[in-house]
Formats: sequence, structure tokens, C-alpha cells
Amino acid sequence: MECIQKLIHFPKFDGIYAEVNIINQYAKTIVILPAIGVEIDKYQKLIRGLNTEGFNTIAADYPGCGRNIPKVSSHFDYGYRDLLQDFIPQLINLAPQPHSQQNVVLLGHSLGGHLATLYSQQHDITVIGIATGNIGLHYWDLNGKIQILKAISVFSLLIQIYGYLPGKKVGFGNKEAKSLIQDWCKTGLTGTYDHILKPTHVSDNQALFIQMKGDEWAPMSSLMGLTQYYSHPQIKQLDLRPSLQGNQHSVWIKQPEQVIDVILNWLN
Repeated sequence: MECIQKLIHFPKFDGIYAEVNIINQYAKTIVILPAIGVEIDKYQKLIRGLNTEGFNTIAADYPGCGRNIPKVSSHFDYGYRDLLQDFIPQLINLAPQPHSQQNVVLLGHSLGGHLATLYSQQHDITVIGIATGNIGLHYWDLNGKIQILKAISVFSLLIQIYGYLPGKKVGFGNKEAKSLIQDWCKTGLTGTYDHILKPTHVSDNQALFIQMKGDEWAPMSSLMGLTQYYSHPQIKQLDLRPSLQGNQHSVWIKQPEQVIDVILNWLN
């Protein structure tokens, strides 16, 4: 396996290092888009597991996150559209065959699933969404609606005060970009991504969505709200609770073997 660090560039940014693991130049390449506030280092078991199964992988922290500097601040900002236009395309271009839609897969966790879905609205590419969903209010039960509205209210207040979201204060990521959170909040209120990408449509791209039983941050109803952007999405539900305690939204990355098995069976 060839493991290399590649530098990509982002507007108003020093540069972002992407980890590129090449098993075989003719194999499928999986580009990993993390959840908000989760450093790419947390996905190393997933990455190594995919490599072991013969997949190439490409992964990088979002701008201002993880090892990247400068950090998100009131002076360094970006939103969903910036990641769709200036971040994801550069990661894809690091693949051995970046222009072969059959050989490149976007794998998104939570926020990464939103981004992968939106990117596939304008490009022919295979998508895998894990523990992800549409955060629009009408995709949640009453308690979920209340929690979303609380989050939107608190997030909106904090970004007015700080110029970014101090996520550690509210248990939602780390320092998160103002525009990114504003995009998230708008989707929460409307259930659409029209403020980011318009018009949206039903895509014929291949898509697999994996929902975790007990995931209160991405329940099945929310996931179904995201799958509506595909004509024939495949949906798989996993129950990892017997072997993995904790927040089912993210704890799976500690033991991703069952997730990898689902991905392997679907892609093959």
C-alpha cells in the first residue's frame, strides 16, 4: 500500500493535508467526509479496514478543523457551498482515476452525508451515507422537533456573539464556521437545501444509507428525508448496541467492522 500526504488548497487558507492510501490504481477509491467536529484521525480503523478489503481511501479534516490551521474563527468562515465547490472536488482529484464515476465513492458520516448527497446532485458519483439524515423539523417526532428548535436558537445566539460556533460549550463539534452552522440551521427550519443548491432533483446515482438503531441524532425518519434525493436508494439498519455502548451516532467508528461488511457487500 502506498500512503502519501497530499496538499490541497482552500480559499484564504494555508493548505490542507489529505491522507491518500492507494492499494491499486484500478480499485475503487472511497473519499471520506467526516461528521462535524470529528477529526479524521478518529476514522483510522474505518480507513484501515477499507484498505484491507482492497479499497483506496482519501480523507482530510475540514478547513480549520483537526490539524488544519488557521482554526475557525470570526475571521475565517465557510459554508456548505464552499465545501461543495472548493473542498470535495480537490479530494476527488487525488484519486488514481478521478473522472471515472464507477471508481470513486463519497462516504459521508452525518454532516458528510449531507455534503455527499448535495454533491451528487450535480455529479455522477456513488454515495454512502452513514448515521446521517435530513435535519428538517418535519422529519422528526415531537421531542426531536423541540431539540432541533433549541439547537437552532442556541447556535444562532452563539454565532452572533462569537462570530463562529464554540461547539464545545454546547456539545456540538469544536469551533465550527458561522456560515456552515447558518446553513445547518436553515435546513433545520425548512427541511430543504434550496439556500445552498437550487434546484434540487431526484438523482439516479447509486446510494447506500446505513442507519444505526438507537441513533437519536439521525433516526430513521430523518435518514428517509435525505434518501428522497435518490430514485433507488438502498437502506440498511444496523444494531450495534449489544456490543457497543454509547452514542450510536458516532460510537460505530470505534468498531466499524459491521459497517465495512455492509459497504463491501453493496459495492461488490
